[in-house]
Amino acid sequence: RRPKWTKDMAPEELDMLERESFLTWRRRIAELEESTTDKRVSPFEKNLAYWRQLWRVVERSDVVVQVVDARNPLLFRSLDMEAFVKETG
Repeated sequence: RRPKWTKDMAPEELDMLERESFLTWRRRIAELEESTTDKRVSPFEKNLAYWRQLWRVVERSDVVVQVVDARNPLLFRSLDMEAFVKETG
């Protein structure tokens, strides 16, 4: 998740908060990957620039569409993304 921020924050402060949050998340993902062989994270998910873009797009969007594979929609549906969009409002 993106850390809480305000428009009054300096860009450097927001950058630091995002990096700290992302590193904490990456550590938890690395621990999960080490503890099991059936869970892997794609290279996109390990990229902070990707997440920053996603966070900003969701924050600025009026509508967010999630496209899933019709052959198995529940496998590709991201409940976490839906929760994030709802939290962001």
